[in-house]
Amino acid sequence: MTKGQRFAKDMRKNLSIGTRTHRWSSSTFPGSDMHEMILESIAHATHHDSWYGEARTELFRTAFAALCSYEKHIWSGRADAVLVAYCNNLTPWQLCNLLGDMVDAKITNVGEGERFFAQFLQRNQAQIYARLN
Repeated sequence: MTKGQRFAKDMRKNLSIGTRTHRWSSSTFPGSDMHEMILESIAHATHHDSWYGEARTELFRTAFAALCSYEKHIWSGRADAVLVAYCNNLTPWQLCNLLGDMVDAKITNVGEGERFFAQFLQRNQAQIYARLN
């Protein structure tokens, strides 16, 4: 199991995310934006030493560059509009997997994140357009 896969698995466990968990209607956290909670969990692990246990903190910290890239390119709308729309429609499970893929791609800064998203869009363009239409 890769570090990104471990991250995705642990994040899903941390927030009780299942394959059928919706972004806006989690039974564990009613009325919460699960995308925001996933990203906040990474930020808390990075900025607060005792927020999680030692192993989980280290694992979540590996995704900090992915968090920064996601916020810069997806949340700010800087990336291609089709990619932004696609990412906004991901389930929490799928978002954990995307961030895990970014960890496995060894994203260490926002520039690498930008290249990752451009390549992601190019690789998955047919699937993304089909899902949005």
